[in-house]
Order: sequence, then C-alpha cells, then structure tokens
Amino acid sequence: MTRILVWATTFGADLWSLVRWLDRRDDVELRVVLDEPDVFARQPIARLYPLRCPLVRRRRWHGLVGLPGFRPHITLLDNWVPRRASSKAGFVLWHGFGWKGPNDREEFATLHRQLARCWGDPLRPNPHFRWHCFGPSDFTHRTQVSGFAAENCRIVGAASHDDLVQPFAREQVARDYPFDVVRAKTVLFAPTWHYGDVFAHWGNDRELLDAFIARVRKHGANLIFRLHDRFRFPPEYIALVEDMARRHGHVKLEFKNESPDNFVSMQVADVLVTNFSSIANLFYATRRPTIHVYPVKSEDEAFTWRTFGSKGTTTHTVASAKYVWKFPPEQNGGLLARSFADVLDQLDQALEDPECCRVRADAFLRDHMLGADGRVCERTWTALRELV
Repeated sequence: MTRILVWATTFGADLWSLVRWLDRRDDVELRVVLDEPDVFARQPIARLYPLRCPLVRRRRWHGLVGLPGFRPHITLLDNWVPRRASSKAGFVLWHGFGWKGPNDREEFATLHRQLARCWGDPLRPNPHFRWHCFGPSDFTHRTQVSGFAAENCRIVGAASHDDLVQPFAREQVARDYPFDVVRAKTVLFAPTWHYGDVFAHWGNDRELLDAFIARVRKHGANLIFRLHDRFRFPPEYIALVEDMARRHGHVKLEFKNESPDNFVSMQVADVLVTNFSSIANLFYATRRPTIHVYPVKSEDEAFTWRTFGSKGTTTHTVASAKYVWKFPPEQNGGLLARSFADVLDQLDQALEDPECCRVRADAFLRDHMLGADGRVCERTWTALRELV
C-alpha cells in the first residue's frame, strides 16, 4: 500500500484529476489537506465524482507535524511547501503550464530552499524528489532555467487532460447555472489577475466588458466570468464585476476561492477567452475554440504586474513583458487578439465555427503536452512509484 499526503494549495485541475485516478486504486491510501474542504464539497464536481479519501481542513500545525496517525511515503503538492516534511519523498505537480514566468533560479530561490529543507536539494540528482513536467519544452525550461536537476524531472503531461477528453453530459449540471447550458452556447471568460484590469491596456474595463457582454448576448449565448481569488482584487473592481453580473441575466460570476473547481466550467464552455491564464493549456484538450487576449499594448512597453505573497497583493511596474513570459504568447492553441476589435471578431468566429481552433489546439498539445493522450495519470503513477 502506497500512502500519499496531498498538500493542496488549490484542489482542482491537474491535482484533482490525479487524486481522482489514484483514489480508485486499492493499493493507494490518500489524505487531501486543503484550506476549505467544505467549499469544495459544495462544488458540482464533488457531487458528480465523489472521492473515497478524506478531505482534511488544513491547520497551521499540519505543516510542522503532518497528520496524526497517517505516515505517508510521498507528499504530493501543487505549489506551497509545508514547513517540515512528514514523508521521505516529495513530488511537485506544478499548478499550471502557461506562458507566465520567468520561473528562473532567482524567482524560484525561495521555493528551492523550501524543497531542500523538506526533501533535499532539488537542483542535484535526488532520489527523494521529483518535479512533474508537462512536455519536452517544459522539461527544457525547468532544467535549464528553473535549475532542477534533469534526473529529478519527469515528463508526464497534464493530468486533467485525461478527464477533459471524456464526453460530458451538460444535463448533469443544468441546475447549477442560472441560465441554460444545455441548449444555449456558453462562453468562459477566465483572465489571469497578474496584469490588473482585463482590458485596461485598450481602454476602460467597465465600457469594454459591457461591449463584450453585449456581443455574447447577440449570439444568444451565456457568459461565465471566472476570476482568481476574490481577495486578490481591489474593492472597486469587485464592485464593478458584481454590478455587471447583476445587470445581465446571462452572466455568472465566479471567484476561484469561492468556486475552486474549474473542470465543470470548462466542460460546459463552447469558447474560452483568456489573457494567457494557464487554464488555456487545459482547455485545449476539448479542442474547442480559445481566444487569447494579448495582455499588454506592446511587449516592449512598461505595464502593471501584480503578485501575491505574505503581505497580500503587490503591484509592480515591469519594464517589458519579455521578463514575465517564459513562453512566447504567439505559440498558442487558438486565436490571438491584439485589439478589442479582434476580440469581438474572434468571438463571432468561435461561436459560429466551433472547429476553427482544432488544428492549432492539436498542434500545441502534440508539441508541448504529449498530445493529451489520456495516459497522463498512468505515467504520473509510474513516476510516483519511483519514490517509494
């Protein structure tokens, strides 16, 4: 029996899919530690795909002593590292592929120290540590830029692809939405929070979001506006988007900390719109259209960049987007909008031609994410077993 402690920052996407796969095995015993298990339990995904393993509310002392009565062989984590290791081995299933970076040795210096404190130096060959990679380009970046020893890295893919490629009956979640997700099309707008207001580089968010919503309505479609954690945004922006959702009956507003699961949102969506959040790399597995909003006026101009740490959200001015991109945004699996007019035109195209991005999505998945072949969890399990 292999005992695995899942130290979850966000229990969703790849981490949830892998846990679901492992949970069905009789030779694995799991415990999932997360901040608000009761919030996850209210998600449609918890009703549709119930887990056998316990979900444990995280306490401060868990990071020091682990879970009493449970001695794991491996700690599986997606981002944050516990203060002390309760297992001999650690496995990082990083919380997104994406374009943002640079994730170099300087940015990852604190993470390197935290991992070394728990399981030994990750920058040298280490039998007690593994780092998951989404594909060959991610492996190159993690070894040559992030600094992890190649011997510690395993190319396995994105675990959530195993579930996203499966057929999904939208009738199962019809009651969870204030609009019709079965007969009407749905647009998922899921921007990253790092660049500030979504359309600030092209104008006023209030005006442009209203214009975007109006174009969605013109097609008789719904809109799920999914933002990162509520506490990462200033109060005035929260007020703006909440007012937007109140005024439009075909709009549902979600915040990640209140709606931690994004799997169902991706499965009911006919189109994804994002300013290069890593959710795009997962959504590609559906082969449905993705519109990528170019998030700055020019990569050579200064722009606002937000980060989150122990002191909350911090706003910086970055001289060039070349610093924060670890992957060229031109390399994507869909459409690229360099103006607001492009966004509206591409929204029309995506809603009218659901096959318009399939070829590009297939190419991106093939080149960078092992083709979403449905065997990612199996490969990850092989890598986990190396540590036992």
